[in-house]
Amino acid sequence: MQLRGETICDYESFISSFTDAIAEMMGKDYSIRIYKIIRKNLLESDSMVLLKSGKSIAPGIELLPYYKEYEGGADILELAARLCENYRSHEMADNMEDAFTYTLDNVKGRIVYRVVNYSRNKKLLERVPHIKYLDLAVIYHCLIHNDESRISAIRITNEHLRAWGISVNDMHKLALKNTLREFPPVISAMEDIIGSVTEGQGNNGLVYSNEAEILDGAEDFSSGCDSGIYVLTNTVGIYGASCLLYSNLLKDFSARICSDIYIIPCSIHELILVPGRSGLDMDELIRMVKNINRTQLAYDEVLSDKVYYYSREYNAIMQ
Repeated sequence: MQLRGETICDYESFISSFTDAIAEMMGKDYSIRIYKIIRKNLLESDSMVLLKSGKSIAPGIELLPYYKEYEGGADILELAARLCENYRSHEMADNMEDAFTYTLDNVKGRIVYRVVNYSRNKKLLERVPHIKYLDLAVIYHCLIHNDESRISAIRITNEHLRAWGISVNDMHKLALKNTLREFPPVISAMEDIIGSVTEGQGNNGLVYSNEAEILDGAEDFSSGCDSGIYVLTNTVGIYGASCLLYSNLLKDFSARICSDIYIIPCSIHELILVPGRSGLDMDELIRMVKNINRTQLAYDEVLSDKVYYYSREYNAIMQ
């Protein structure tokens, strides 16, 4: 374990030691996952999720600020102890929120949706309201926290829906509006993401705050028709594949690049967009996606084994 006064270790080594320390302090009742997320400046960073046994949600904790403190001389064990203390205090606050009355009036501005794989979640889908879309399922959550420090939400069940007396379609309309507001889409060029990670520089990604502004400020992103590769996610980089359902997003983006679009599902968190005129081999793309799903992703992070295709002519996504 890195101790104060010793040589400062690199970021990856810090994350490994930091995670080990937290796992020991939190005990066997908690599992730890590290997610790559894209923040509002489109720089990739790591977020830690501590999930207690029996729970389905947990806040994400950004790790870069802890490494910055470590570089400034802070001790890894002290930083880990502080993170655990903060996490437990958030748990206490969340337990207090159990008293919150989840009436429709209280939650209708908090309902958001997420997109998951349909066949991999059949047992879950028996218990929750959902809409089938392509080979995916749209499920719904009540957003509790969404700020710079953490995101947490409660999954909406069939019991909630019956208590509220609304249909899935009515809830879906609320979720479309709320999700776009809370998690605006981000489209950025792959080369810019790579450049920002390797060189620490910004890039020309687009952040769309609402549908009316979907093309505003985009002049520097793509001028005319091109054949680049792009990444679509949201401003927090978590469940960013949900942007697939944002109204007019693909329609307007395809108009900007003058092309239909291959949509390659990286995970539930992000999608790769490639101009349709690139002439890619669909069968080869599908083989690549399947290989990534089986070797690089956790089971519950897989979005699909399919590759989708957005047609400008029909304004529709096909598989």
